[in-house]
Amino acid sequence: MWRAAVLGGRGGPRPSTEILCAFLTLIAVLPVWLFRWFPTQDGPSHLYNAYVLSHYYDAASTLVRMYLDVNLRPFPNWTTYALMALLMRVFPPLVVQQIVISACIISVPAAVIYLQKSFRPSAEPSALISILLALSYVLFMGFFNFIIGSALFAVALGYWWRRRNAHYLYGLYGLLIAIYLSHDLAFAATLLAIGVLAAVERRWRVFAELAPVFLIFLLDALTRPHSQQLFRSFRWHLRHLLSFLASGQIVLAIAAIAIVVVGIVFSFIRSRPNPVAIVSAIFFLAYFVAPWGYSGEGWVQAGWLNERLLFLTVLTLPAWIVLPRPAIAMTLLAAVIAGNFALTFVEIAKSSAYIGEVTRCATLIRPHSTIHTYFPKSYVRPDVTPTLHLTGYLGLKEDIVDLDNYEAYLPDFPLAYRNDVPSRPPDYVVVWRGTNMGPVTGYRLIFENEAIRLYHVPGS
Repeated sequence: MWRAAVLGGRGGPRPSTEILCAFLTLIAVLPVWLFRWFPTQDGPSHLYNAYVLSHYYDAASTLVRMYLDVNLRPFPNWTTYALMALLMRVFPPLVVQQIVISACIISVPAAVIYLQKSFRPSAEPSALISILLALSYVLFMGFFNFIIGSALFAVALGYWWRRRNAHYLYGLYGLLIAIYLSHDLAFAATLLAIGVLAAVERRWRVFAELAPVFLIFLLDALTRPHSQQLFRSFRWHLRHLLSFLASGQIVLAIAAIAIVVVGIVFSFIRSRPNPVAIVSAIFFLAYFVAPWGYSGEGWVQAGWLNERLLFLTVLTLPAWIVLPRPAIAMTLLAAVIAGNFALTFVEIAKSSAYIGEVTRCATLIRPHSTIHTYFPKSYVRPDVTPTLHLTGYLGLKEDIVDLDNYEAYLPDFPLAYRNDVPSRPPDYVVVWRGTNMGPVTGYRLIFENEAIRLYHVPGS
């Protein structure tokens, strides 16, 4: 039974699984440092806002303070912004981004192995699934805070299970605070998962011990603005299953899903799975029935919920699924990972070169300036659009205001536009190909390539 599997299990330790995970994780991190511009959709915006936050109180940041205010309340989303803002006082912005992306990639396999070994005597071959998860769609979307929050979720779940018969409250509360400051969905998932395991074990006192954090979650949910729910079709959910694990490489994704399905089936044939299977099932069901997001006032107030729920589902699988023929399973998973690496690295190299060409114009932008961007809607893809927020890279210098900073319009980010922003035309205008715009009246063209045109107000 599952209790016996947790305490004993068949076979001895499998250090080779952890060594292989560590080796493959190191390879996964390599392109972050080999290529100057690691392509993510929201990453440039996160980096820009962290840069502004880091230099907000500098004497030279006069224009920034005219347009933006600091949102210091303790909301979910602080973790990577605070980390990047501090690191930018020491390292160049792009190096800081490389550090944060590396932390995201490394944290997922490390947390999965910790969670797995909390419920099983040793690391199992299914831990290799975490390598695919570390380079998944979620990373290339630039959801850094969610990834860190999800890794902390796995650690908190494993920590509580390991110490449920001992003293755990202070350590668990410390983890819960860190998770709350990272991402609200990861925070909710942690409370749900611990609640499910506590109920299975009939540890009802846990609900009393965690009553304050349940109250924080309830207050946070009630104070958020009510907005329109957005749903995706059932067919969309099925299609997304095929593209999630292998960054759109369908054949490899099918192979990975087949291995996971075999592991799930074999787990139920062999013995009753441990209770983390219930948590995985809840997340997977929520993936199909939960809204994709919420919209209001012309903005997506919260989005990509289904993708994040799928991420949490896969994150918890290695804690309970059992793969038959471990040596063969490890070989097959390693082959899928190697194929995914090869194809993904080629795409990263192409995107990095393209982003480098676009951002060559950054040297022409002077400090104490504002930038406005015209980006064609036809370029926005349903998956990842790595060029969507590239203006953020152009603003990584003294006192630059990105007038299209979407984060400053939303409540859960560290910077917000002031109500009385100056009514002045932008100093620079970036026009992407595909916007069907001619020359910008009153501006001079100072840069042009196959992707963009950069205009500047003469004399400003």
